[in-house]
Amino acid sequence: MTMTAFGQMLGLVGMAMFALNFVLSARLKWLESIFGGMNKIYTAHHILGGLSFILLLLHPLFLIAKYLAGGAVALRGVGMSFLLDSGCVAHFSLFEPACSTTMGVLALTLMILFLVLTFFVKLPYHIWKFTHQFLGLAFFFGALHVLTIPSDVTTINVLKYYMFFLIILGFGSILYRTILGFFLVPRREFVVELVRQVNSSIIEITMTPKEGKCINYIPGQFVFVSFPDSEGLEEVHPFSLSSAPGTEKICVGVKALGDYTKHLCCDLKAGVRAMVEGPFGRTSYAFYPKKEQIWIAGGIGITPFLGMARSLKPEDGYKIDLYYSVVERAEAAFIEDLEAIAVANPNFHLKPWYTKEKSFLNAEAIVNESNGVLGKEIFLCGPPGMMKAMKAQFEKWKVPVANIHSEEFSMS
Repeated sequence: MTMTAFGQMLGLVGMAMFALNFVLSARLKWLESIFGGMNKIYTAHHILGGLSFILLLLHPLFLIAKYLAGGAVALRGVGMSFLLDSGCVAHFSLFEPACSTTMGVLALTLMILFLVLTFFVKLPYHIWKFTHQFLGLAFFFGALHVLTIPSDVTTINVLKYYMFFLIILGFGSILYRTILGFFLVPRREFVVELVRQVNSSIIEITMTPKEGKCINYIPGQFVFVSFPDSEGLEEVHPFSLSSAPGTEKICVGVKALGDYTKHLCCDLKAGVRAMVEGPFGRTSYAFYPKKEQIWIAGGIGITPFLGMARSLKPEDGYKIDLYYSVVERAEAAFIEDLEAIAVANPNFHLKPWYTKEKSFLNAEAIVNESNGVLGKEIFLCGPPGMMKAMKAQFEKWKVPVANIHSEEFSMS
């Protein structure tokens, strides 16, 4: 395979990944059953985006390499020209917008800019989200480049239709989440009924549907919520449901961690509108067969477990050990609610873990406290560092990866 052919292949594969990445970012619920949860879809989205970036970056480098080896590259002002196999010259010039190669350069430049911001710069969520939207512009220029530059795509019909299909799929996903999202994305209108101060940094928001029945959800799932009439709270953010199904209300727990959640905890008032999309997620006892389970929460990660604990009934047959790791009891949100559930349900064992008294929670302590962990489902929700450490420790105890479940989001 020649350098040119290999470079073209990298470009096509990278562009195909770029298109599919927009599909993964569209929050399509049916994909959850394929990937096993929205967090795993986002993980795949992150990985696929990185691979696409690398392949598209290598694409022109392999094309250039051929001519560098033959000494046939020349730089001309702001444009670069490459002698192609046919002997013609293709100009990389920002002043020739009709040139398909220029479209490729623009696409790659924009992709480099915005993916560097994504992977290497820690931006506030609202700024990151704004810049991320411009990847659609990079995709647009990349699509023009692929479909118009003389190549196998323009001469082989099967390849042409395949790439055209993927490009349409990518643009459809972009439109679904932007212009058409107002009409096609299923959202429900709720009203904030109560904002309860749980402790100094955590609130629980109770919302009721403005009309019709409440949404159907599985204990432990999460929803995306925005408050369109509250200044500064219009952004969409994910929150775990702390309520149990079967009522005409939903509750979410929120901790003041970043600028958005601090504003939310301080300024949200009862009576305002809330737009709710979802539910999402598969990190729930209801999705897994083993009824002996270990739940591990850190900080605000207690909220999905609270929703699951509230839905449990003694006759369900589940045997649950819930480890709740916080610095001290004063930081343990919903601790009274959980203690009441433990009293009412003898199969639900609450195990508060105060690091000020016991140091950090670890797998060995859980193995000893729960009489082993093998053969049990393990659920994790908490700070990313805690979950990463716990997974690594359970791996050393030979716990199968398939038995460890987590839902991981860090937007705040």
